[in-house]
Amino acid sequence: MPRYSVIITRDVTESTIVHVEADTPEQAESAAFEKLHESADTEWEIDEGSWNKADAYVTGVDEIS
Repeated sequence: MPRYSVIITRDVTESTIVHVEADTPEQAESAAFEKLHESADTEWEIDEGSWNKADAYVTGVDEIS
């Protein structure tokens, strides 16, 4: 009987906090994304409970020997 390697995926969300100065919330969002893209060492944390929100699904199946 053939054997398979099956990748099962579940989506989770991660968050980070970026501190910026801006005149409006919209400008703060833009500034935060700019600062994020300029950073090489941003630390992300998995959002509590995010791993239980959706069903798992298959993202790959390969026959193995």
